[in-house]
Amino acid sequence: MSQEVEKYCTVLINHEKGVPPTSEELAKKLENKKDSIKAEALEELILLMINGESYPKLLMTIIRFVVTCNDHRVKKLLQIYWEIVDKCKEGTNDLKEEMILVCNALRNDLMHANEYVCGSTLRLLCKMKYYRILEPLKEAVLRNLGHRHSYVRRNAVMCVFSIVKHFGVEVLPEAPEDIEQLLLVEGDLSTKRNAFLMLLNCDQDRAIKYVLSLQDQVSSMGDIFQLSVLELVRKVCRSSTVNKGRFLRIVFDLASSSSTAVSYDCASSLVTLSSSPVAIHQAAQVYVQLLTEQSDNNVKLIVLDRLREVQKHHKQVMEGMVMDIFRALTCPSLDVRKKVMDICLGSLVSQRNIKDVVALLKKEVIKTLGYEATSTEGNLEYRRLLIRALHACTGQYPEQAQNVMFLLMDFLTESDQTTATEVVMFLRELIANYPDLRMPILQRLSECISEVSQSRVLRGCLWLFGEFCEEASLIESVIEGILAAIRPLPLVAEESTSSKEKKESNSDAKKETKAPKITTKTVVLADGTYGTQNVIEKAEGDEEEVTHDKPEVKKTPFRTLLLGGDFLLSAMVGVALTRLSMKVSSLAVATKNEVLLVIVNLLKLARQHNCGGESCDSAVRLTQCIRALSAGQASGLSEGQQAATKLVMGDWQSGRNRNQLAKVLELATQNSEWAMGQQEEVEEKSVPPEECIVFRQLRERKGNAASGGAMDDDDDFSMAKGSSLAGQAAADGALFAERLAKVQQMTGLADPVYVEAFLQVHSFDLVLELLIVNRTNETLQNVVVELSTQGDLKLVDRPTAVTLAAGQQMTVYASIKVASTETGIIFGYVTYEKKSAADKECSVLNELHVDILDYIERSWIGELAFRTMWSEFEWENKVNINTSINDVGKYLEHIMRNTNMSIVGRSYKKGAQKDPKKKGKLSAEDVQEMLKEAVGIKKLIDTSSFVAVNLYAKSIFGEDALANISIEKLQDGRLTGSCRIRSRTQGIALSLGDRITIVQRGVQTPNGRQS
Repeated sequence: MSQEVEKYCTVLINHEKGVPPTSEELAKKLENKKDSIKAEALEELILLMINGESYPKLLMTIIRFVVTCNDHRVKKLLQIYWEIVDKCKEGTNDLKEEMILVCNALRNDLMHANEYVCGSTLRLLCKMKYYRILEPLKEAVLRNLGHRHSYVRRNAVMCVFSIVKHFGVEVLPEAPEDIEQLLLVEGDLSTKRNAFLMLLNCDQDRAIKYVLSLQDQVSSMGDIFQLSVLELVRKVCRSSTVNKGRFLRIVFDLASSSSTAVSYDCASSLVTLSSSPVAIHQAAQVYVQLLTEQSDNNVKLIVLDRLREVQKHHKQVMEGMVMDIFRALTCPSLDVRKKVMDICLGSLVSQRNIKDVVALLKKEVIKTLGYEATSTEGNLEYRRLLIRALHACTGQYPEQAQNVMFLLMDFLTESDQTTATEVVMFLRELIANYPDLRMPILQRLSECISEVSQSRVLRGCLWLFGEFCEEASLIESVIEGILAAIRPLPLVAEESTSSKEKKESNSDAKKETKAPKITTKTVVLADGTYGTQNVIEKAEGDEEEVTHDKPEVKKTPFRTLLLGGDFLLSAMVGVALTRLSMKVSSLAVATKNEVLLVIVNLLKLARQHNCGGESCDSAVRLTQCIRALSAGQASGLSEGQQAATKLVMGDWQSGRNRNQLAKVLELATQNSEWAMGQQEEVEEKSVPPEECIVFRQLRERKGNAASGGAMDDDDDFSMAKGSSLAGQAAADGALFAERLAKVQQMTGLADPVYVEAFLQVHSFDLVLELLIVNRTNETLQNVVVELSTQGDLKLVDRPTAVTLAAGQQMTVYASIKVASTETGIIFGYVTYEKKSAADKECSVLNELHVDILDYIERSWIGELAFRTMWSEFEWENKVNINTSINDVGKYLEHIMRNTNMSIVGRSYKKGAQKDPKKKGKLSAEDVQEMLKEAVGIKKLIDTSSFVAVNLYAKSIFGEDALANISIEKLQDGRLTGSCRIRSRTQGIALSLGDRITIVQRGVQTPNGRQS
């Protein structure tokens, strides 16, 4: 590929060239008199040159036979050819002699009568980077500033701007004045915008003078010109505060523009340039207007990000706009709704607006119950989000809980376990923290417990009954509600059979019954004659069938779960009824006996079940409950049994459970998505005492250098100390070491062509950098690296063919598209030609495995969300632990560091706040800090021989990866157990499992090898 195409060409077109034609063949077509044949030949020549072919001999042919053509297609192709052709002699910076003729042709096109030819030539000159070509054309370019057609004037302004920008205003000293005069009289909006941009970048004082002279008319100009004015305002206000007030007035006027781009830019400018509450309020209003009026979800998400930034620094201004931002909840996108909640809930919710916020959330919850909403995609997730939001709001402001708690309690009977669990967690917090609300909540729970169908929700309700019911009347109604949900008694295992089995058993029983008996009798008829009568007698089983065919008793979900073998729920029922019965001494004897009968029935079911038995946990717990109920009576308990019973009863009455619940609630508050009324921490920049203080007003401004973004940097002072160069050298050294560790050898050192590969991940793209070295003493031609992929990888750009002299090396690139998180393989071969050989030769490349760790980002999640996803995800991969590591903590650190997975639970929130943008590899220090913060896991590692840990990570494609690692340390010191990985898709589950299998065998040493 030519040097011109590599450095300056703006055209990139892929072309499967096959066998390229010779220069003579193309020259013959170019010399043809027909314009269509010339255009086809010129187009083919351009495509070949862009893709690496060189035809230096055709330059003169084109000047002789093509330049004089007036066909517009040929003219346009010719301009592309002028852009890509080599203009300098090979190996030097001297222009070719033919360029004089090219300049003459360009000058003629600049003076052409057709405005399209003239304007497109000016566009071409904007891309020219050779002053010796542009110098003789300056006069013609300036003359076109007064052309009759706006298309030519517009491109003439940009051509002048390009020349001044690249070669300095000295080459066209009269350009700023000419552009200013054009700006004053120009009527075309695009030309005026281009002229203003040129003054903005080349003569800022003239641009300022022009804007201030038309201060009141800017709001009536077009949106593209207004955007240029806003760019000037941002540049000027950063460097000088002289006219800042007048410029901000212009921004305020433009904020109400009908153009969404202008209003968005105005809001961004106000936030950047001013901290005044009036300016921030105006900017926030513009953002909210865009949020509610724009239908594009991408626009909404961008605006919400800007509002998030405003909220961090201007909480007081944003407080009054919470309800306006909540209007965006009408958008059906769950991502938009989640971001709205993240902004509005938390620090913006206060005593002044909590009532309105709760009322709006309550209204949205009611909307999700409508007939149309239930069929909408994402309605269930939105309802969960609203319930969590109400939980967060009313948890801090209990006076609002009474407005929503009974509405939310209707969701306890939902078939969706996550929704019902969210509600019972919300009620648990209210009952624990606010005693005044206990009585009505528990009373309502006792009334609806028979309709609850989720075992986990039932267990939570029963625990609340046993722990917080104190009044005798409440306890009696709760016991009656539980018993009513379990009746009729007794509970027998046969009732758990399905109705189908019952029907089959009934049909079998009918077949076994005897056939009806038929007898013949002689009877006297009405006329006195004799006759015979057949009498059918019923079988013995018929009467029993009639008597026993009673309507089946309707079972509650509660009773169905108990009969279905839910031992954990059975134990919770026994404990709750026992604790309630022991709290009231005046409880009726019949009720006590019925409670005892229920517990005995549950114990019998647990013992008879296939998965139960005498020693199962549920049976042991129910036995303790029976002993506790009969402890006060004359019973045959041994001394050991009586002591154990007193110990259990003492634990129930100690209040330890409430203390543990308080700790759990405190932990949940810390890990909550939204912390009500708390100011979000803003990262503060700390400056060491020896650092230089920079006063922008005293800083020297040379030309346009001061208009850059480095206004607050003390580069000169740093360079004087040498710290800048040292820091840059250290950074370069670290980057080189990192790249060197990832370089992989693709061929052997003894091969004629040596190839090294460096694979770099850019989001969804892989860039493969290949270093090709000619190890022979001959010139190798058409050296091509042919690549293929396996897995969800697609080769986009293939490496180009190169020619290598003896000992020469060259770098080529290939682009690969990634479709999913799956381990992929890149393989192929390198071909080359020798002058001494008739056929091509090739060398096979080593396989290059794409590491899944490049797709995995560190992420954090709460325990409830983890459990929900764990139950929903269907793909699971189980990997047995087989490692030489003998320490549980080291093994866990090793797996976390090599999979980028974080511990689920308490440590995730702190890590996210500390460095929300850090998505690189987990270091050993990060892993040790996580384990240190997870006190319970750390204690288990130190004291127990069995540890179970939940881990979480997320891919760059948004895929969730869950892992449960169960480790047991045997007596001989070896580790055993399993790693279970779950995900929504198969690829990430299998790839992570393969990754764990590879890395678990040993700890990696600093040089990357395993010990």
